[in-house]
Amino acid sequence: MKFSVLLITICFFSFFSCKKNTPSNSNSVLASISSFSPASAGAIGSTITINGSHFTGTTSITINGTTVTNYTVVNDSTITFTVPTGATTGTITITNGAGTYSGGVFTVGVSKLVAYSSAFVNNGLYPKLYTCDSTGISPPIAWRDAPAGTNAYAITMHTITPTPPNHVYMVVYNLPASVLSVPENNTTVGTYGANTFANPLKYEPPCSQGPGLKYYYITVYALSRQPTLTVPQSQVTMDVLQSAMSGITLDTSMITVGYARP
Repeated sequence: MKFSVLLITICFFSFFSCKKNTPSNSNSVLASISSFSPASAGAIGSTITINGSHFTGTTSITINGTTVTNYTVVNDSTITFTVPTGATTGTITITNGAGTYSGGVFTVGVSKLVAYSSAFVNNGLYPKLYTCDSTGISPPIAWRDAPAGTNAYAITMHTITPTPPNHVYMVVYNLPASVLSVPENNTTVGTYGANTFANPLKYEPPCSQGPGLKYYYITVYALSRQPTLTVPQSQVTMDVLQSAMSGITLDTSMITVGYARP
């Protein structure tokens, strides 16, 4: 009798012990895409941000069947990737533990617009001068080779944070076709929209916390016309501006820079 009770007890605890240790599938939901930034188009070699959900555990991304080899899962709702050589316009797929999601047609084009700066280079280091560790003035930004039909420009600068929302340092619009640059410490060229900090209608210098290199993205947009905005200047965020530019963006060019605080 005692032996039977002991055996039942062992089986009872073994059953629940096995249940407890059974791993759960953390990727049981398909990924989904809500938007691309910039817009839903980019040239080969350009950096694109995908916004959506259930990106944790992503194992592969393709554009119209071409594998994206250079991508980063920033967090569960954000992925950045580089448009690979050989990619053509078509559907993006994202595969995680739950399977493969297909959706969101991405247009691969040949970029003509080139954004640059006299103070730094693309994929280089961001000078301390333009951060909170120095005077924090805005950087000089210029552009060339805009496509035919360009009648306006806009500029944004942001970084991708581990948890949303992303930090936006600069939103500039109302730049006419005759303007091909903004000077260092600019306060008069174009109209400043809202950054994500306490004093929104200006350039906010990066002041990211924590050790290591942080990356910042400066994007110039070539537009067929000035964007139509129905909110006050103080409410023209990067998201609001991008929405207003979604049907009038002819080309974009992004400068990626890195900075590590001393």
